[in-house]
Amino acid sequence: MNKSPWIFLGVLFAMSLSWWGMVFGPASQVNAAKADLGDGTSLHPRSGLAQQGEQIYRENGCYYCHTRTATGGTFGYEIQITQFGADEDLTREIIGEKFAANKIFEKAFAFKAVAGANDAKKAASEAVKAEGADVEAAEAGLEQAAEALTEAKTAANAIKTEETLIALGVSGVTIEGDLAGELGLPIEMSEADKSEVANATFAVSNGIEQWDEIKDTVRALKDRAGAQFKLLPVADEWPDVVNGVARRQSVSRDFLFDSHAMPGVMRVGPCLSNVGARQTDLNALYAKIYNSQAGGQSSHMPPYKYLFNVRAAEEDETLPADAVTISTGDGVTSVESGFVVTPTTKARALAAYLQSLRNDKGLPEAPLPAVREISNPEEGE
Repeated sequence: MNKSPWIFLGVLFAMSLSWWGMVFGPASQVNAAKADLGDGTSLHPRSGLAQQGEQIYRENGCYYCHTRTATGGTFGYEIQITQFGADEDLTREIIGEKFAANKIFEKAFAFKAVAGANDAKKAASEAVKAEGADVEAAEAGLEQAAEALTEAKTAANAIKTEETLIALGVSGVTIEGDLAGELGLPIEMSEADKSEVANATFAVSNGIEQWDEIKDTVRALKDRAGAQFKLLPVADEWPDVVNGVARRQSVSRDFLFDSHAMPGVMRVGPCLSNVGARQTDLNALYAKIYNSQAGGQSSHMPPYKYLFNVRAAEEDETLPADAVTISTGDGVTSVESGFVVTPTTKARALAAYLQSLRNDKGLPEAPLPAVREISNPEEGE
């Protein structure tokens, strides 16, 4: 039996499958990516020197030693309540005793009770003054409201925590004036105090839970307890984010406007996916490109001196404003002792390109995870 046709078809199928998976698939993924981020903002293509710098980066082979692909890991979600609902018992049931035992939680609902009792006292006081009111009954109601307010203040002051402003913020109530002073709050809040109250959050998860583990809690907080909250992705086993190399993992959309996508070959040098956010000092970047070991620094990066204009310095010459300098024990000196070094257009373009490489903006498919300690302790304070 002649098997040549089958062999030919098998080879053709294998080649087609490889092309589909390695060429067409990735190309389709990039082509399907849109500049619109879905929140009213868009990604913008590079322009000017930064656009020209992409070619300089490519022709100097920078992608052989550097990647632009920050690796990801796993992340969980921390549920951060920004304002509690009205029902303490229901909220306690939803978030569990582990978090409800925290003093911030208790203080927040104590503040809610004080605010409610204070409103009731004001209403009772207005009832006493109302025309045609039953004065005796109204005064009795005012006395009861005053007693309830005293009890609420006593209960609130019995809960000791240094995070009183956070508790006030997540309580969702406003307490001012002498009443604030009686509760250990500032009578007149500074701008910093107001900011702390406005940005207060209370975490009710460990930050390691996946969406399937917390979705019922999220829905219950929203639909049943009426709480306001936000979900914060927290990085776990994510070296590039933990080490400050990047803010998030790299995705195909990061290469959307590149003429030539250069994700990199290997990490002889650091990943450059977010180098623009780390390297904001333009002069320091020029010095790094000119000679990465200038000033006694240790680096495997080769010098790119041919991207700069270099001439001998004249005696007692003052360095021009665009000269590349480094700081030493003797002050600021030229990056090359005895010479004046200035960047060429190619060096300026390369630096502009590098400073355009940022991934400090979250994307729908790659949110910015937090790297920090979980907000609340395991046990109540």
